[in-house]
Parts: sequence; C-alpha cells; structure tokens
Amino acid sequence: MNLGVVNRALGFGLMALMAVACGASDEPTPNCGTAQNPMALEVKDVSPAVDASVANSAIVQTFTLVGQHLQLDTRFAKAADTHTAGETTPKPLSWTLSASGADTVYTSVPFSWQNAPAHVELDTNSLMSTSDGCVFALPKQLFKYDITAP
Repeated sequence: MNLGVVNRALGFGLMALMAVACGASDEPTPNCGTAQNPMALEVKDVSPAVDASVANSAIVQTFTLVGQHLQLDTRFAKAADTHTAGETTPKPLSWTLSASGADTVYTSVPFSWQNAPAHVELDTNSLMSTSDGCVFALPKQLFKYDITAP
C-alpha cells in the first residue's frame, strides 16, 4: 500500500469533513475566527511533553486537535533565540493525520535533530483558514523540549 496515496486520501477526507463541519454556505459561520481574531485551537496529547528530555534518535512528535477535523500546515518555525537543535533529518519532516472521533491526531515520521545535546523550541506562526472564511490558530510553542545524544 502506498503511504503517500493513503495520506492524500485521508487529507482529502478530512478536508471534506471540515467543509461540512464549518458549513459551506455564503452566510457567516457562527463561532468562527477571523484574521483579526483567530479561533484558538485546543490541543492535547503533545509529545514529547513540554520540558521533556529525549534521546536524539527516532523522535516522534504528536499532537491532537480537540473537536476539530482540520488539515493544518505543519511547518513550524524555530524560535530564533532558544532553538539550538538545528534541522531535522529527514527534512522536510512529514506527518500523518488520523481521525479519532471528533479529534484529529497528527504524528510525525521518526526523525532526529542535527545537533545534540540541544534545545528544541518550535512556534506556530501562521494562521490556518478554510474556504468558508474560518481562521484558526495553534498555541505558541507547541513543541519545547531538550534532546540528548542518542
């Protein structure tokens, strides 16, 4: 089974669910963020946990969007002053999505960082918008942990 095809199919399925969930009409959607006031997304089950220390080998980052079926841009910005781990291998880092009830689970492929020991601090800088005008934002510093030599 080709994993890329499965991921694209799942992504399209989640986008279809998102269009239904947010409504695809021309009327304003209630409880929907705007560019000036984006709707904050609730996230749970972030791994590695904030301030954790993990070996720099086969790291898998995960997080769950609570109550949302959304396909987000998973390119995170490195915090300029505090991120010392460098780049990921492989680069770019790829993710899989899976629906779990009303939630969406994001799981990265196993990877390592360029430098270890080091500190990882990744921010979400971009807003995510849907075709019906909903605008969402992930929490800042979604990933913040230390890595040790493997």
